[in-house]
Amino acid sequence: MKMKKLLAVLLAGAMVMSMAGCGGSGGSGSADSGSTGSDAAADAGDTGSSADTGSAADTGSASESGDVVEIRFTEWDGGDTLAVYEEVAEKFNSTHPGIHVTVMNIPDEYDTKITTMIAGNDVPEVCCMNSDTLLFPLAEEGIIANLQEYIDNDPDFDTECVGDQFKYMLNADYMAGYGVGSENITMFYNPALFAQYGVEEPPASYADAWDWDTFVENAQKLTIDKNGKNALDPDFDPENIDVYGVTISKWWAGYMPFLFSQGGDYLTADGSAIGYATPEGKDVLQKLADLTYVYHVAPTPTTSQTMPGLSEALATNKVAMSFDGQWSNATLMNDGVEYNVAALPKMGDKAQTVATFGAIALMNTEKADAAFEFVKFMMTEVGACEPLFLSGLWLPTNMKEYNDDYIQSVITDKHPSNYYETIVKPMMDGTANTPITAYVKNFNKINDVISPALDDLWSGEKTADEAISSIEADANAEVAGFYGK
Repeated sequence: MKMKKLLAVLLAGAMVMSMAGCGGSGGSGSADSGSTGSDAAADAGDTGSSADTGSAADTGSASESGDVVEIRFTEWDGGDTLAVYEEVAEKFNSTHPGIHVTVMNIPDEYDTKITTMIAGNDVPEVCCMNSDTLLFPLAEEGIIANLQEYIDNDPDFDTECVGDQFKYMLNADYMAGYGVGSENITMFYNPALFAQYGVEEPPASYADAWDWDTFVENAQKLTIDKNGKNALDPDFDPENIDVYGVTISKWWAGYMPFLFSQGGDYLTADGSAIGYATPEGKDVLQKLADLTYVYHVAPTPTTSQTMPGLSEALATNKVAMSFDGQWSNATLMNDGVEYNVAALPKMGDKAQTVATFGAIALMNTEKADAAFEFVKFMMTEVGACEPLFLSGLWLPTNMKEYNDDYIQSVITDKHPSNYYETIVKPMMDGTANTPITAYVKNFNKINDVISPALDDLWSGEKTADEAISSIEADANAEVAGFYGK
């Protein structure tokens, strides 16, 4: 009865899909943030075979024979990401003759379909999951196995492959899942526009990142109206802008690098209230909104709706800089766009960014022992997902892949020249923070209160103080502290 009650709640909410990681970790960003890797491959999302709707009877027959244990691995990505998952499964199958993994692609209504399978007592053995919608709620019900116990009890498991920042810890002893498909927020820019308007290119290293005032001034120099005047010119026409200095991402991963830079977090340090209601939180949000309504260097929501995606915007010289997810490299590289990446500017003492990724979870089924072998393979096999590193879409979550020899081997001549310094290095030195969905309890309910209020900020109808103050009590009522403690 307890499980059925949880599943009823999940089914009611599962249509509201959140961001997540397995290749599209920031995939639910606003229109301003351009396309994700998953979006780019959406047309290929229906390429799953009959395995997409496989039944329990099909998977049970082989295991009952005692010859081969059939394992299903569910994921939501299509295109190249799906192809790599299938390649990983084939490689695993070739080296584990007693186990056979089939990739089950579920490109639409993923959470709903997973909860429906669970409700029907047809639990897939291994699943990609978003922590905020399924992973932690299912772990709390015991539907997801404790991965930490399996790792601790396996003397052959190479723990050097595991990074603390990629663990999804329900509590101090219970690992509900492990990160896969890491991507972080970065700044993309158009070198041609910087050269054309005589602006020095932004620093690649986070140690040398622009302070906020320097960033704003340079964004003004790169925002050009129809008459060729920049946003610093007294005669600049903000109603007729031809080139924008910057576009920003209007979702949690777009704000958090700057709140981290100011020393804040999504919740206050004691886990009792939202971080956006602090002076630092309101300052971050107001500074981002001021890019549009004070400095006129970023488009309004209305203008954003008619602007091209990041690839075309950079290629046609309509945008000089963009705060976006690292996954956009895959599209930009494939399209042959001339671009580079740079450190996000800092609002506080130290520039920061944030990683986004989904989780791979071991489900609590009678086949869990065999299924763990596949999870172990995904976590520890060096180069298992290498094609996605080569494409620019993903970064590793296997810590043994974070060495110069390996990393340099997957950075191609199509990657932007600053890729290692700007995108890879922050994952190694702690500049890229763990996604807040990995440790904030009740994240979805809190975010559902905050997001509509911020729409009033981005439209220019309210200040950050007014927007956050209007929902502070309601948001705080949903705050329940942190996971992992």
